[in-house]
Amino acid sequence: MDAKELFLGWFSLAASVIFVVLFVLLGWYIVWRLFLSRFKFIRELLGSQQEASPSVEELKQARSRASRKVRRD
Repeated sequence: MDAKELFLGWFSLAASVIFVVLFVLLGWYIVWRLFLSRFKFIRELLGSQQEASPSVEELKQARSRASRKVRRD
């Protein structure tokens, strides 16, 4: 093996590893944004400090509480 073949072998290996890592990170980000960020337990496991937008269940509970208020005149 000459130096050119050795370089091409290492380069293809490094490029493959980088491609796989980027693909996994992109997949994780998409799954996080679409699904996992809605679960408080997952956010706590990962130590997320920012508050996510309220979930659908929290919004429904807030609406039902607001609709149950009775005026007392």
